[in-house]
Amino acid sequence: MAFDTPATFADLQELLAREAWPSYFAPVIDAETRATQVHEWEQRVVPGLLQTGDYARSVIKAGMPRISPDELERKVESRLERQAIFTRETGRPMYWVVVHEGLLRHVVGSSEIMRTQLGRLIDAADSPDILIQVLPYSAHDHPGTDGPILVFDFADAPSSGYTECNGGGMIVEQPEQVAGLVTSMNLIRAAALSPRESRKCIVRIRDEIT
Repeated sequence: MAFDTPATFADLQELLAREAWPSYFAPVIDAETRATQVHEWEQRVVPGLLQTGDYARSVIKAGMPRISPDELERKVESRLERQAIFTRETGRPMYWVVVHEGLLRHVVGSSEIMRTQLGRLIDAADSPDILIQVLPYSAHDHPGTDGPILVFDFADAPSSGYTECNGGGMIVEQPEQVAGLVTSMNLIRAAALSPRESRKCIVRIRDEIT
């Protein structure tokens, strides 16, 4: 189910009925489909909006080792369906993401899977709708150690944010809290490599994987 228009309540209920997402993540799916800009910081794994199928499968399987093959494929399919926001004819959001160098070097699945995943990031970095920065190991002090951050900008509503911890997540809507997340994002970006240097970094890491 690819969303060519903003998600409806029925769309979200269908995803939850398929057990593709925990209930606390449903607002994120809704926000992604409506946002004009999506800002993300991630230091654990490649963000779902940029994952390949094999990478997603490996990540999900590692976190849920007893998952059935059918359920695993449902979850992978649903994760990849989120990426339809980048291929719809109109209303594609701008996606600005900062990832930690460590997740680029952590081989997930296999060397071949990881090389393909990094190739996906390199291709994404060439898209006019996607901006990727890498926070290198050399960036010692930054506010990203508290966990992943998502901020959504909308054309017809105030910005909102999302933070996540193990087993739960929270939508942030209070203006002062959203402003705090934006400040954290800006400080992380300031410590990160430029988009041009970030792309070179990803290429270099991909080529080092054997």
